[in-house]
Amino acid sequence: MTFVDFKKLLKIKRGTIFSLVFIFVILTLLISLIGPLKYSSISKVLVMQKNISSSDSYTLSRSNEYLGNLFAEVIYSGTFFNSVMNSKYNVDKSYFSGDYGKQLEEWNKTVSTKTIADTGVIEISVYHPNSEQARLISLAINYILINDNGDYQGGDSVNISVLNQPVVSDYPDKPNLLYNVAFAFIISLFISMVYIYLYPENRYNISLIPKRSNKGNRKKQRKIRGINDIKEIQTKNKTNEKIRIPVDKYNDRKEDNSKFESEDKVKEELFAKDVFEPQGDIKGLFK
Repeated sequence: MTFVDFKKLLKIKRGTIFSLVFIFVILTLLISLIGPLKYSSISKVLVMQKNISSSDSYTLSRSNEYLGNLFAEVIYSGTFFNSVMNSKYNVDKSYFSGDYGKQLEEWNKTVSTKTIADTGVIEISVYHPNSEQARLISLAINYILINDNGDYQGGDSVNISVLNQPVVSDYPDKPNLLYNVAFAFIISLFISMVYIYLYPENRYNISLIPKRSNKGNRKKQRKIRGINDIKEIQTKNKTNEKIRIPVDKYNDRKEDNSKFESEDKVKEELFAKDVFEPQGDIKGLFK
């Protein structure tokens, strides 16, 4: 199939493409809205070594990057989770229900960390259906990193400071509906193009709008044909009336034509015998 043919196919299959895209987008929205909507609380901390005089800048940056990655992974651990639950901040423990494994699974869905390369900066995101709980969990994480980091790296040679205090979103931003819809639209558009390319036959068309029944169409067509037949008959009748000749006039014209034909025949006979000269009016012979 050439590109020109495919462009024509796109015009013909617009209904199928629209239907597939619409179905995928609606399904994505429904799946996204099944779970609870969550607010986000985002903060940033900086991890640095205390003894920096004996190290060059390259070694220091590599060390800070290592420590940043280390603490980013520590936050997901069960020990860190227990520290947050037992902190001075009033974190709702009932949200993390179930056995210990389910609690950790929910904890890993609640927190998300990201390190910025070669800087030692950690961006910590917390997601929770309650915006205040999201803020309290962020504060508890930052407090533990600053004051109890020695429990996770085996010494007190690390200094952690808060760059950005927790910033809570005004509206729920997880799941990200706009991102999910845009992603579903692009993917479904691609899938629909592949579908019409592989199945260009009309029997594979997909339409969300039901078609009218053929029975109704046949009735409508029969009605139109009947109206056209009546108009055609009326037109023929009008034409016949215009060209109709009265019987008496028709007979007179027929007699005149016979008379002229007889005159012509007599002329031909007289000329043949050289008896008649073509002078005068031939009509006098028949009076």
